[in-house]
Amino acid sequence: MDESVLLNLLALLISISAVVISLLFGLRQLAIARHANYIPALLDLLSEFRKVEFHEQYDYVCFKLREECSPDMGLSGLPSEAKRSVYSVAYFFQTLAGMYALGVIEEDVAMIMVRGRVKVVWHTIGPYVLKERESPFVDNHLLSILEDFAADAERYRGPSGADLLRLRRGRSSRDRRSD
Repeated sequence: MDESVLLNLLALLISISAVVISLLFGLRQLAIARHANYIPALLDLLSEFRKVEFHEQYDYVCFKLREECSPDMGLSGLPSEAKRSVYSVAYFFQTLAGMYALGVIEEDVAMIMVRGRVKVVWHTIGPYVLKERESPFVDNHLLSILEDFAADAERYRGPSGADLLRLRRGRSSRDRRSD
């Protein structure tokens, strides 16, 4: 082979490499942009979680609802204030579960944030939801993402929050030592 053919092959290889690298960077930017669209929704959700009213509703749902209202009532048969609390709490966790299902929130993060709470919420409201699904006017998938998220929480055996923090601190100290 003469030098011009080798030079042309090298130029072709460099061009193909540049296209592949540009494509990879473009795909990465697309993924970053897609996740950036979810940040406001996640921040709104976390803002709701910091409100005292939300925690009062959570306490009512988890610790008083069953004492005051029979699951045979379903969700639609609940008194107005009980219904407001149940829907507020249930759809908060349903929205978080949706973000988890879409991959916006990683499993470890989602489970560490609400694993215990989502299990208690579903355990409490599950009978009401199942009764409500029996109605011919209600979608039989009502709050099913929440139900599946609670099942995932039940099975989750990943690291605890403390484990992740220890791992992060270990990485940070290694990063500082390598500087």
